Amino acid sequence: MGISICLLAMLKLMDIEGFGTSYKKYDLISSKFDGWIYIYPFCELLIGISFLNSSPPSLIIFIALILGISGMISVFKAVYLDKLKLNCACIGGYAKTPLGIISFIENLLMAIMSVLILI
Repeated sequence: MGISICLLAMLKLMDIEGFGTSYKKYDLISSKFDGWIYIYPFCELLIGISFLNSSPPSLIIFIALILGISGMISVFKAVYLDKLKLNCACIGGYAKTPLGIISFIENLLMAIMSVLILI
């Protein structure tokens, strides 16, 4: 999971503007704070590196839990409540991957891993 998270973060960083354009359409944090699109990929990279560490810092894992839960809520709201037909920003800006269950599961797994590590 740590390797996957690092790879996804690096894809976002390759086209951070394109990522931000797609991400702002459904993410609840970036809709309130524009600068979040520039911070999130670095947080994700730090989380991925921490998951690879045998003893990740609790603060980083707590941040991963918050981001996982926030991501699940954002995706659920956009796809299932608002019924938006959006592309996922998970692999950068202009991918044609539909936002949906895969994005939700990705965030769910990050939250579950965080809880398991914190326990």
